[in-house]
Amino acid sequence: MLKALAILRTLVLVFLVGYTVRAMPLFVNPARTFDESYARCADALSLVLRAAWIAIGWIAIETALGWYLATRRPKLPAEKLRPGEPPFAPPGHH
Repeated sequence: MLKALAILRTLVLVFLVGYTVRAMPLFVNPARTFDESYARCADALSLVLRAAWIAIGWIAIETALGWYLATRRPKLPAEKLRPGEPPFAPPGHH
């Protein structure tokens, strides 16, 4: 399960980086008017804010899942003792 979480974590990170790079205003030609530059910045800010909230949500999910995995009881099989056998008998001495 930990490998699957690592793969999922990597995919989300790649998505967030790509989404944020897409939001960066990388224009070759400068804006001609104030309205055009404002529209470009507002659009880019909207995408960056959305990426930030996706990242915050992902961190919350990771935190909740981490607490769940850290606090659950391990599923260890109960060892059955033979009648009259001491609980810590050395191996091979039955």
